[in-house]
Amino acid sequence: MTDQPPALSPVETALHVPLRPAEAFRLFTERMEEWWPLATHSLSAGEGDLPLGLTMERHEGGRIVETKPDGTQGTWGRIHEWRPGERLGITWHVGRAEEEATRVEVTFTSTDSGTYIHLVHSGFEVLGAAAATIQASYGTGWPLVLGRYAALVRSKVTA
Repeated sequence: MTDQPPALSPVETALHVPLRPAEAFRLFTERMEEWWPLATHSLSAGEGDLPLGLTMERHEGGRIVETKPDGTQGTWGRIHEWRPGERLGITWHVGRAEEEATRVEVTFTSTDSGTYIHLVHSGFEVLGAAAATIQASYGTGWPLVLGRYAALVRSKVTA
């Protein structure tokens, strides 16, 4: 019998935005470079620099790719589910091998006043001994990141 690492709870965070689901999804996926805190949450930031860009290839099988200052690219994850206005699923491995990918699922649910966005990040057990530490960092990181997305939405709504 092989020892299995203990299951870790997923990291969950949510927010409500005053946009219809299709537009909330579009801003989330097409304008990621604008709302993601690249200065602190990127491969380049870990090397003391800013990336040249961040791109989401918007289709199943597409990648999320950071272009570093030297022109090289680092893949953050791969899209395994693409349902515009409804759901986005990503295998997430920023700075790690694809074999160490966790899973990020983002759902967009229509409400009377906009869209409820729910993010669930799970599968940390694949990270072995570092799993709990990485899970905890995402527990504080995702609310910060989605707060930046909410700020972009607010700027769009008030513009």
